Amino acid sequence: MANIYLDYAATSRKHFDIIEKNMNILKEVYANPSSGHTLGKKNNRLVREGREKIANTLNASSNEIIFNSGGTESNNTVFNHVLTRFETGEIIISSIEHPSVRASAKRLERFGFKVHELSVDESGAISLDELKEKINSKTVLISIMLANNETGVLNPIKEVSELIADKNILLHSDIVQALGKVEIDVKELGLDFASASAHKIGSLNNFGFLYAKDGDVEPLLLGGGQENGLRSGTTDLLGILVLNDCLSETLNSIPALRELKHYFISELEKNEVEFEVNGSIENSLPNILNIYFKNIEAQRLITYLDARDVYISGGSACSSGNIKGSRIITEMYNIERAAHSVRMSVGFDTSKELIDEVVEKIATLEKRIKERN
Repeated sequence: MANIYLDYAATSRKHFDIIEKNMNILKEVYANPSSGHTLGKKNNRLVREGREKIANTLNASSNEIIFNSGGTESNNTVFNHVLTRFETGEIIISSIEHPSVRASAKRLERFGFKVHELSVDESGAISLDELKEKINSKTVLISIMLANNETGVLNPIKEVSELIADKNILLHSDIVQALGKVEIDVKELGLDFASASAHKIGSLNNFGFLYAKDGDVEPLLLGGGQENGLRSGTTDLLGILVLNDCLSETLNSIPALRELKHYFISELEKNEVEFEVNGSIENSLPNILNIYFKNIEAQRLITYLDARDVYISGGSACSSGNIKGSRIITEMYNIERAAHSVRMSVGFDTSKELIDEVVEKIATLEKRIKERN
């Protein structure tokens, strides 16, 4: 049988039809967009149009979209911006941020900045009350991801921006997991920066962009002065074209993804599997389920399904080597629950029939475990 891939939150299967279509475009328009000849100018026009499309999707201006290698580079760029613009100050992040945010914040501590971490409760989101307590006159940056990588739970970014509207504090959000899965309006959210990657929605690896309000950001990579001098390196036209098409495709699939997510839950209930969903079901992305299985250890379930060509994860791909359990679920609940929790994420080629197969395998494993005990 063909494998069943339920790890879209780590990286999506590629939209090879979209990639091939756009590679055919590059067979005709293959010049460097910075070149001054006719072919280069045609390429440059496609870059401009692609930038405008992405900007329009986010309700941004085209000069605010800076193409780069993706979320990790974007996150590092934002913290480098803070390091360059401020002599010192305080930074607030959440305890469930991506490692590139946590590591970047940790680095700034070596330069005299103070970093505060917000905790999360069983809902999986930050507490605005705790945030209020940590904000002071020295705060220069708040960095909170829009949607968590492991639970898909959405954070109240708009409320955070309203909280600091009258303060000189920068607001950054890692929107990597959320891009394409929810409608994102950077102006409504009140963001100064947003980090995005392409590979989560079936586009190419090692590509993405940084949204910087008014195009105001200190460059991390210097050189040829591409991206209006804000990120040097030869422009990746293929990445831009494929990202645009994949973004439209994914946004259109939101209702179908949410239907699959609810179907997954209903089938687990129908098969009388003992489980609970970690975090909120409704206040979360339409494609991610983080599930606590009372009778099945996470590593055992991952191994069991892997042997049957079903692929899930114990948490973020950046930290899934931790077989003791997810750091995020431990933060939300406890280590015991984390050791029994897995993440399943659906995508464009997931069907109800495939979900039926997976649920049947999970129910069979649980039955065996109960019989042995």
